Amino acid sequence: MTDGVASGVEGGLNIQVVVQGGVITAVDVYSSRPVKLCAALVGRDVGAAMALLPRLFGVCRIAQTIAGLAAVEAALGVVPASPQLAARRFLVAAESLEQTAWRLLLDWPRCVGVSPALDTLKRLRQLLSVLPRKLFPDLVWNHIGGARLAPARADLAAMLDQLQHEIHQVVCGDATRNDWPLTDRRNFECWLRHASTPAALTLRCLCEQGLADFGGGSVEPLPAFNLAVLERRMAAADGYAFCARPDLDGAVHETGALARWWRHPLIADLRADHGNGLLTRWAARWVEMDGLLAELHAQFALLEAHPGASMEQNGTGTGLDLVESARGCLCHRVAVVAGRVSDYKILAPTEWNFHPEGPLTRGLLGARVAEAADPPIRRAVALLATALDPCVGFELVVDES
Repeated sequence: MTDGVASGVEGGLNIQVVVQGGVITAVDVYSSRPVKLCAALVGRDVGAAMALLPRLFGVCRIAQTIAGLAAVEAALGVVPASPQLAARRFLVAAESLEQTAWRLLLDWPRCVGVSPALDTLKRLRQLLSVLPRKLFPDLVWNHIGGARLAPARADLAAMLDQLQHEIHQVVCGDATRNDWPLTDRRNFECWLRHASTPAALTLRCLCEQGLADFGGGSVEPLPAFNLAVLERRMAAADGYAFCARPDLDGAVHETGALARWWRHPLIADLRADHGNGLLTRWAARWVEMDGLLAELHAQFALLEAHPGASMEQNGTGTGLDLVESARGCLCHRVAVVAGRVSDYKILAPTEWNFHPEGPLTRGLLGARVAEAADPPIRRAVALLATALDPCVGFELVVDES
């Protein structure tokens, strides 16, 4: 334990499903995630709070750090230089790419009996792990206002080329952009029938096991927030309760890759036939991989050297920031009084996607299960939970009595 904060105390999810007569009749989702963990930042001066913040999280650490920095900067009236913002967006995209690759190349193939693409995953993680030092030469880069920025442009350009090569190989078996299959329905179906890459094999197994539609529900993507309303909800006396079970005007929404790519031509076509079931969800994650590559290239073009800034940290105010992390929309809200954190709250994507009335529950309730289901219902439910990608582990109990 350090600084009064237990490392790795991230809680988990308990999912209980009742099956009667081949139909899922009840779903209960309980979260033990400690939404008040960020209260460990309260009372600290803002610089110390930002130094501690990354140590609270095992996943999405960069996204959490950058959301916190931006919220504090908003509270203090600090506007970072454009190159600093580009570097931060670059790091968030890189982290999202690494975490998405972990699911797509390791966890999901194993779920459907396909060999994981371990060598590709290892190469991707090695490339992505060194990116922060290629931007910020100093060990600590999470300074309010920005740290010393010195992009190693030649190295970064070569690394981006290698990332693109690896991802296109695992999807297409060819590193070129020709006939990229994740653009429209026609190319996608041809690729799905004939390709032997890890991406195609995983999605094809999903279809062959009769799970393309499984988990489809009526939850809509999280719309753009009214930031003033969101700030008031998080600042209220019951703000932690809201962050534990969020809603917008009583409605629960979904966030993450599917929500981001909801209107992409291929994803829209798949939704028309399969709803937001497993095939659509998994295809959206592959589309996201390509989108993250595009984001890395876009932010790379905006990078330039910058000395960073030493900012006055004794101000008073409130600030809120949203970051699109690997798992969805992440929101940090902070109040600062005379340079010290007086309130801190975080609304994480897992609280939307695993809300008791969210996409997991809505996707499972009423789903029919064949008596001799293959895969069994337990594995099908686990596939949907994994597709929704919680930031913590989950325990699944299926009652078929």
